Amino acid sequence: MVLGGNGALGRAMVSAFKQRSWGVLSVDLNQNSEADSNLVLAGDQQVQSQLPAIYEQTRSFAPSYDSIICVAGGFDVSNVKDDDVLEKYLHIDKVNFQSALLAGHLSTKFLGPQGLLMFTGAAAVFEGPVNFAYGYAMSKAATHHLALQMAELTEIPSSSTVCTILPQIVDTPTNREAMPDADTSEWQPPAKIAELVRGWAEGDNRPINGSFAKLCYENGCIIPEFK
Repeated sequence: MVLGGNGALGRAMVSAFKQRSWGVLSVDLNQNSEADSNLVLAGDQQVQSQLPAIYEQTRSFAPSYDSIICVAGGFDVSNVKDDDVLEKYLHIDKVNFQSALLAGHLSTKFLGPQGLLMFTGAAAVFEGPVNFAYGYAMSKAATHHLALQMAELTEIPSSSTVCTILPQIVDTPTNREAMPDADTSEWQPPAKIAELVRGWAEGDNRPINGSFAKLCYENGCIIPEFK
C-alpha cells in the first residue's frame, strides 16, 4: 500500500514495486494507472468520514499488506507571525501529518507479520528549527513522533518494522518549478529512493525497528544515514 501513490515520489514507489511483481494499492486523491488498484480519497471531505469506505476498499484488494508506505506530503512557507498562519497550518497538517496518521491507523488493521511501515519525515526538521516553514516543520515533527509511537509495536504485529525516511531535496517537478535557478546535482531522484525502500520491504538491509534514515545522494546512489 502506497499512500500518496500518485505524487512524484509515490509514482516512483509504485513503479519500483511493480518492477518486482508486487501487487500495489495506491491511496491518493487521484488514480495511478500503474497501480493494481486505486483507493481515491475525496479531497473535499474529512478523511474520518471516509474511513468505512477506506476499510472496505482496502480489504477488498488484500486481507493484509506486507508494506504500508506513506509518501504523501507537501511543503509550504509560513511563519508564526503571519496573519494566515492557522489556515496554512491546517492545510499542511492535513497533507503531511494526517496522511501519516492514516497510514499508521491502517497498519493497525492491515499490516501483516514482519511487515514494513514507513513514514516520510524531513531531515531539516529532524535536525533543527525551520523558521521559514513553521507549519511544515510542525507537521513533520508530529510525523516523527508518530513513528516513535508506532515503533513501540503495541498496536501492530510485534515482528513488524517501523522506519522513517528523512529526505533532503527530492528532485520533483514541483521543486524544479519552485527553484528554477537551483543546482539540482545533489537533489535526490525519486526512483533511487524507491529502489532503496523496495529493498527494505524485501528484507534487504532492512533498518532496525524505530530507525530514522537521513537520505544522502552521493555518486548516483541514495545512502541512508541512520539516526
